[in-house]
Amino acid sequence: MENNEQVGVSVLDLLLVVAENLKLLVLGPLVVGVLALLAGFALPQSFTSQAILASAPAQAAPMMTSPLVLDPVIKILNFADGISIEAARAKLAGQIKAVMGKDALLRLDVTAKTPIEAQKNANLIIDAYLKSTAPGELDRADLEKRLGYAKSSLESVRKLIERITSDGPGLLNKPITLAEAGTSVVALGELQARYQGEVMSIPRALMGLSRDAVIQPPTLPTEAVAPKKSLIAILSVLASGFSLLMWVFVRKAWVNTQNDPVVAVKQARVRAALGFKSASK
Repeated sequence: MENNEQVGVSVLDLLLVVAENLKLLVLGPLVVGVLALLAGFALPQSFTSQAILASAPAQAAPMMTSPLVLDPVIKILNFADGISIEAARAKLAGQIKAVMGKDALLRLDVTAKTPIEAQKNANLIIDAYLKSTAPGELDRADLEKRLGYAKSSLESVRKLIERITSDGPGLLNKPITLAEAGTSVVALGELQARYQGEVMSIPRALMGLSRDAVIQPPTLPTEAVAPKKSLIAILSVLASGFSLLMWVFVRKAWVNTQNDPVVAVKQARVRAALGFKSASK
């Protein structure tokens, strides 16, 4: 029975403390929340431009934050002014988010201080990436050799098919000469399709990806993504409310313990250690 009374008294004491400081516990967090909301408007905002690319290889996402893509953009934007190239890369890479989806589409988010800057930077990054897909000097030389061989082979096959077909239908599925034993129009047709495919695909490989790969061009954002003003205000209200509540309870406990001589001595020592004057009797 005595324990129940003590618990009841403790709960009533807590409710009494809250009731006595209700205005402080309500108005205090509200004021802090309003100030935090105003501070959120004063903080620098950031906007995100979004783009979607198709026909992107699996390594396209990490390529977006590689020096091969970042360095040309850094040069255009003069990001390395006063800082090292490594710091400039880290700064620009922190504004880029590239994710490859299961649908083989690359989603690119670029964040900047203004909507126009975000859209501009996204376009520059896409242009630098598309340019990076073009082959280098050695690969270009190999592709050009393959293209020349494919063209000459395609012409030879075409002429051979013309000669076979002009000799009459009886020779369509027969060897042409001893040197061409086993060669038929069907086999030549397969060769022709293969060389034709190379003649069409190699020039595309020489150019790299084009702007046709951009399904959704970079958007012009209309709303800021940061700071989250409402979230800042809510967290400020909760944090200040909890802090005020704890302060109220601690202050009440401090006042109540002054009647205890032992505790009063300890309080005096704490005041002295903190440099406060002793309370006048």
